[in-house]
Formats: sequence, C-alpha cells, structure tokens
Amino acid sequence: MPDFLKIVTLGALLALSSKPVMAIDRGTAAPVVFDCWEPERTFKQCAATGPDGRPRLKRSYLTRLRYDRDGLASVLLMDRTDTRKGQWFYVRRGVAPAPVELMDNGPDYFKDGLARSRVGGKIGYIDRKLNLVIPAIYDGAYPFNDGVAVVCTACTLVSEGENNGRSWYEGGHWGRIDRKGRVVSRFRPWEKGKPLEFD
Repeated sequence: MPDFLKIVTLGALLALSSKPVMAIDRGTAAPVVFDCWEPERTFKQCAATGPDGRPRLKRSYLTRLRYDRDGLASVLLMDRTDTRKGQWFYVRRGVAPAPVELMDNGPDYFKDGLARSRVGGKIGYIDRKLNLVIPAIYDGAYPFNDGVAVVCTACTLVSEGENNGRSWYEGGHWGRIDRKGRVVSRFRPWEKGKPLEFD
C-alpha cells in the first residue's frame, strides 16, 4: 500500500474512533523497558522509552518516589536485558526525567545550583527545574565550584578499572565556564603530566 494511502487510512481511523489508534512501523524498534533502582528497593518494569526515545516513568511508580524539598527525586534506570547498564535520572512531577552523570556511585550533585547532564553523547548542565541551562556541547565536564566549572572538548573519559569507579578526562582542550555558560578561561590543549593552568 502506498504511503499516501496509509496516511489517509490512519486519519480515517482516528476520526471514527474514540480510542487512540497507534500506527506501528515494523522497522521501528520496540520500546526499551527499564527496572528502577533506589536504595533498598527495585521496581520492575517501572519505565519505558517513549516515541522520542526518552524514558517515561509509569504514573504508579512516580507516586512512590521520595521527593526532596525542591520537588526532585533520583532514580537509576537499569536495562532489563543487561543490568550492568544503568543511567541516573533526576525526576520532577510534570517534567520529563533528566539524565545526569554518575558521581560517587549516585546521581551528580547540584553544585552552585547546577548538575551535569549528558544529552546526545555530550555534557551540559541542568538546573533544579531540570532545564538544560548550559547546552550539552562538552565531551567532558566537572561539577561547578565557586561559580565556575572545568570543561573540555575532544577529551576522553579514562577509568582505573571497571569496578573501581575512579575516572577522569584526558586529552583535548580545556577551559572554564561560569554558571551562564560563558567561557571565563580560554581553552588550552591538555598536556600529559602537566597541571592545568587557567588565566
């Protein structure tokens, strides 16, 4: 059936039906289903990827989360087929969950009101409302401290070992940004064995 006829048929079904109709493209992968882990408890099949590829938490699970005074909760979403794969997210009611970097075996802390968030393989920073306030354009980034953060481009993450958890960035070009994302120390090339020095 030509694509035009498929669209017309789907439109007619939508117009005649009071229930939503979902068209399934056979070439599209099925949604990924996640288990949710919080300290002391795991919830099975608590989330799945939505049409945009971002995870969506089930309403029944959202009510079980422990929200802090800012209305935030954190959860580790684990791939059900490979539990070694996991991603921390901050959750706020009415907003899509925001992925955050790992820090001390948990979600990245909000330092100076911002936390690191990986989007499309790059790192930016979110605020407590889960808005991406500094675009995800960096290959590496450290938490803010006294209003500035050290970031790098074309750098790579290096780890001491799979189970150790200690990691750092090497290579590329390094600079510092302020809380508005403005460069406050120009980017310089990384040199092995030499400490980073900024203007």
